[in-house]
Amino acid sequence: MAKIKLAALDVDGTLVRSDLTLSPAVIRAVQSLEDAGVTAAIVTGRSMGELTHFRKALPWLRYFVVSNGATALDAEANNAFYQRHLPLAIARAVEREARKYSVMTEVYADGVSYVGRDCWEHSGRYTAEFLHHPSLAAGRVPVESVGDLLDARKSDVEKLYISFEDLADLPKLETFCRRYPVDLVLSIHNGLEVNQRGVEKGSGLLALCGYLGVSPEETAAVGDGDADVAMFRAAGLSIAMENANETVRGSASLVAPHNDSDGAIWAIEQILAAR
Repeated sequence: MAKIKLAALDVDGTLVRSDLTLSPAVIRAVQSLEDAGVTAAIVTGRSMGELTHFRKALPWLRYFVVSNGATALDAEANNAFYQRHLPLAIARAVEREARKYSVMTEVYADGVSYVGRDCWEHSGRYTAEFLHHPSLAAGRVPVESVGDLLDARKSDVEKLYISFEDLADLPKLETFCRRYPVDLVLSIHNGLEVNQRGVEKGSGLLALCGYLGVSPEETAAVGDGDADVAMFRAAGLSIAMENANETVRGSASLVAPHNDSDGAIWAIEQILAAR
């Protein structure tokens, strides 16, 4: 195994616990990577706005791949060095189709997530109450209509995130989306994420490797969701969390303890041992 120089870390279900808290011990573990000369990067489905509280706990973090690989940026240099966004025409078509169902559609763009005000105020209907946690709500901007927002918009968006009142509607909308060149991911909260085809955490991680001049073999990836499997394939060392499903665990080189037991600490210890 090559010496590990870069650690790509997922957030939800990995660094944070199920209650979305970030323990002091995990903070110290992430800091230990930097102390050992291993660059720590966040690779997440979240927007930058949803990382506001997280970044206050880890203010020295510099590299981020957000919206499941749609944007990669160097926060210190204020440089979005990689962008592969969902074409506006596709976003509009999917949003219009989604209106046939009882869903909450979010538009990830401009570093935040735009969400319809009425849906946001009744998010429990879509099993999305967790989004009101302060760390996530900080990245949300309620608007009167996401459809109107998309119609008025001039530039592409990072992704769409759709939460369902009835999960039986998810495969129906998924079938519609497959008419277009998109990649679809089911989130750990049963939300459907719609990205431009070829956009996933693996492609975002490879872009970061290129930016930093680090080979994929010199990279470790830690995660728990279906979206992390592509990141595992790209990395030299892959570590899934115990709370991941069987498919995700089977895609990784190692399995760390549960996130509610701060299993990320164990994962980081393995990365340090491989450096």
